[in-house]
Amino acid sequence: MASLAVLCDVVGRYGGTERYWETVLPELARFYDLRLLARVVEEPERFGVRAEQIGWADENATPSRPGADRVAQAVAGCDAVITASVFDALVLETVRARAPRWIARVHDYRPFCPNGNKVFPQFPAVCTAQMGTACVVNTVARGCVRGPRIVSLNRIYGRMHLRDRLAQADNVLVSSGYVRGTCIDNGVAVERIRITPPPLPDAAFAAHPIAPKTNAVLFCGRFNDQKGLSSLIRALGRIPAPQRPPLIVAGAGDSREEHNGRLVAQRCGVEVSWRGWLSQTQVRAVIDEACIVAIPSLWPEPFGLTGIEAQARGRPVVAYDVGGVNDWLSDAGVAVPRADERAFAEAIARLTTESECWERYSHAARARAERFRLSAHIQLLREILAVNAGER
Repeated sequence: MASLAVLCDVVGRYGGTERYWETVLPELARFYDLRLLARVVEEPERFGVRAEQIGWADENATPSRPGADRVAQAVAGCDAVITASVFDALVLETVRARAPRWIARVHDYRPFCPNGNKVFPQFPAVCTAQMGTACVVNTVARGCVRGPRIVSLNRIYGRMHLRDRLAQADNVLVSSGYVRGTCIDNGVAVERIRITPPPLPDAAFAAHPIAPKTNAVLFCGRFNDQKGLSSLIRALGRIPAPQRPPLIVAGAGDSREEHNGRLVAQRCGVEVSWRGWLSQTQVRAVIDEACIVAIPSLWPEPFGLTGIEAQARGRPVVAYDVGGVNDWLSDAGVAVPRADERAFAEAIARLTTESECWERYSHAARARAERFRLSAHIQLLREILAVNAGER
């Protein structure tokens, strides 16, 4: 059995990246002698493979020589290494030097953006520039990083170094065509990039679309200013009260964003049921409870895992047209321009009041979800890992 080491940032419950590994690693362990290494281990057994903590540097810290040395020992003799959300350039250099085959999975924009999210801090716009000189200019023009200060320049040059190390991987795996384009813009060779969307386990799929129990709209995700919860609530507030659906909010994160959402809901007259953080099983149940799922993200979502989770249950999605959303949405929901709350409200009102429209999108959603079966994803990973390392 071939040996495989996986390096990830955090082993614990957090967001879509962690849900990816929670789904994928137990299946990979059927085919490989698997070793799981992480910068932080909160729940050692969370991903189905016992994790070992190695304290390499986080995304804004100085690269760790002791961490890189420990990684060198841990991956010695492995046939292949997968890294994901590893932001320590010394660790990536070590993996490149020691691993016969290195696969880097890019879950978000941190290797290509010193802000981390491709959104300007002081202007309501998405950045599409290549990382480098433009970032330096934007510390002055748009308040990027921490403004025109030495600490900002250090972070920019540190991220450029990280990006250059990442480009040396045998393959770079991304979730969407949008992230693929970002990689290409930042110097990753196009022939090394593979689009491998996150998968869903069989348990995520309903046999057929289930009739909703209510006309509620579901928001499921982390609380931060770029996930757009307050924007969604304001959109719902535009719908006349007699037709206004209630909102279910499942998630956790920034307490300030939750507090702001509660204030906006009170001001707009939107009924909200706050459910907190939910397990995967609980997420499926609350999707079945709702009529539609809303993804009001204001940053360019690298993919949007909640969207395909909704599709697997036959739920239409209303989303802002950002990032990789249209890779999976297509005819199974409605995408409107970023931050257009009026259009968002109109789409929600239509899908929650017109049964024929809902049924058409619901059946399209359930059909499209079949593309994201876990078995197909694992087969693709195995094919990528099997390529002769000598072809670098």
